Amino acid sequence: MKEFTHEDQQRIWDAEHMQPQVLLQMDSDKASSGVILFYDFLQSRPGNQVGIEMGCGKGRNVIWLALQPRIAHMTGLDFSPAAIKEAEVRAEKAGATRASFAVQDITERWPFDDASVDFVLDCFAITDIETPEARQRAVDEARRVLKSGGYLLTYVLSIDDEFHKEMIGKNPAAERNAFHHPTGKFEKTFDDQDLAELHAAFTLVESRRIEKTAVFNGKDYFCKHFWNIYQKP
Repeated sequence: MKEFTHEDQQRIWDAEHMQPQVLLQMDSDKASSGVILFYDFLQSRPGNQVGIEMGCGKGRNVIWLALQPRIAHMTGLDFSPAAIKEAEVRAEKAGATRASFAVQDITERWPFDDASVDFVLDCFAITDIETPEARQRAVDEARRVLKSGGYLLTYVLSIDDEFHKEMIGKNPAAERNAFHHPTGKFEKTFDDQDLAELHAAFTLVESRRIEKTAVFNGKDYFCKHFWNIYQKP
């Protein structure tokens, strides 16, 4: 069997963004409920906030946040040129002048100075990084660009999600609790130990399990995602 590579993952995602067929929720222009919940958390923090979303897709979260009164600026990063092109169109249409986007592989060094932003969003981004080492590089980059006391939201798949458990049984990847989606792309589900090890350099300040129903291939599945807020010491 041919080894699945980072380039394979990028190619599959770019094709999906150009012509959405399977992951229709990723084509939505509505912000993720997990990101809206994180914005509520930010309300008790002083000052206007500057943020980055890693793996922003077509920009739904970046655009929504950039339109909120407490957000000074948002930048979205994604390795799909098709996604970023569409995100820029959607931001202009929405009048989101405090949003910007860049084609950027989040497993490589980001184009930001050390300690320059207030928060980073990981809304199912590390779920789609196909090796533990690359996931760690992305999390380490988030830590590097965060100011001391800044926050990282990690909203990811869990081993308790029904659809993803089904996929692990049908089409497992080489890594534990990971699989290949019907599109071919890699996805990783997490448990508490995975997240603790990946974010060992952070302090966990809030943790929830988000229970919801998601639709895959026209069928409802129960989800119990991880929603964690980490703080850079």
